[in-house]
Amino acid sequence: MKAKNKINKELKEKFFRLYNKGTSLRTIAQKLKVSPNTVKKYLLLQGINVKSKNIVYDVKVKDDLLIGLYCGIWAGDGTQYLDNGYRIKICCHSQNKELIKFIQDLLINLFGKKSKLVEEERNRALIRFNSKFIYNYVRNFLEYKDKKTYTVHLKHHIDKYSKQFLRGFILGLMLSDGYLKERFYFNTTSKGLAKDMTLILENLGFRYNEYIHDRTKQGWKDLHSISLTKQNSRRILGIFDETLIETGYTKGFSKLKGYIEGKSGPAVI
Repeated sequence: MKAKNKINKELKEKFFRLYNKGTSLRTIAQKLKVSPNTVKKYLLLQGINVKSKNIVYDVKVKDDLLIGLYCGIWAGDGTQYLDNGYRIKICCHSQNKELIKFIQDLLINLFGKKSKLVEEERNRALIRFNSKFIYNYVRNFLEYKDKKTYTVHLKHHIDKYSKQFLRGFILGLMLSDGYLKERFYFNTTSKGLAKDMTLILENLGFRYNEYIHDRTKQGWKDLHSISLTKQNSRRILGIFDETLIETGYTKGFSKLKGYIEGKSGPAVI
């Protein structure tokens, strides 16, 4: 590993000259063998207005709960693709402002990443952002093929993940593809994700019911529907509320998830 340069007057002047020529912080840092934050620090001290591209190089905190939470939300409602950049989208209902803010705060707290909200027709809203790091990061934990919705699942058996990650992951799945009022329901067209859910429920000490809706006649993928009894639903709601408190959110799952007025049943994919 090459030694980093000591900061001196000559090096600071190089920061200034290169940046004024339009050289990026990262390129300056690589060229002069310092960190991007060091370059930024001394440019700011010289009174230079540093433009920030909000590039993510790593997670801000090594927090398994938050990592699992993001992976669960993305597995349920996220998409990503290459289109002049590493584009990532998380779909939400536009009226659920509470959940939208929660997800955007999660991106900042975990990755330091700002995002845009784009509202579309039929109450659909997209949380959008670009990040090569986050794009690749989920592949440390999840696997999926071209049709992500039908194929996404945990990369390894649940035994390979920490308890905190799994608590965050199941909460994320429920915030995206789950329903919990009087009873817990989780619906997915991914056989692997359904298996992950049942294994996590078993790990938490819950007995569940699983029903597979055969939809081949309609030309659709089979729907895996997983549910709990009313008593166990109340128990797992308590777990979700405790988990949310650990993230800093104190209003509770029911407030955060939100449901469209008049809609009494779980969503069907």
